[in-house]
Amino acid sequence: MQKRSWFVALMILAVALIMACSLGSSAAESPPEAQPPEEAPAPEVAPQPIEEDAPVEAAEISSDFPLPDDAENVMDLGEGALNFQTELSLPDVMTFYRFAFADLGYTEREILTVFEDPAFSMVFDGHASGKAIVIQGVDLGESVNVNIRFEDI
Repeated sequence: MQKRSWFVALMILAVALIMACSLGSSAAESPPEAQPPEEAPAPEVAPQPIEEDAPVEAAEISSDFPLPDDAENVMDLGEGALNFQTELSLPDVMTFYRFAFADLGYTEREILTVFEDPAFSMVFDGHASGKAIVIQGVDLGESVNVNIRFEDI
């Protein structure tokens, strides 16, 4: 029985030494440093000149809205909405649309017309869609920015 207890004690000591050696060696060795993944070199691309969109002339836009002859940078915003710049003054833009829409049979909702320098807003009724036409303009200094759109008002 005594041999057996010595044998068990010796086995426990051996296991403890093996564990201590394996733990000590892993602590002594530093883990390899993480290396960033190797990236493939980016393909060389020749720089392309930046092409600016040519301004759209008023005559090139199909719209339900009349545009002044000097309309520049006309942008179709979708659903019939337009944005453009003109060198007309704010009062001249308002006069232009009063006459143009009167000729088309539209009626200005004068109660909704607002003119406060440097901006205006007007609303016209009578379009076949049943929606009102909203015109807003802002004086930018060298030009007036105008936005025209349909709205349910």
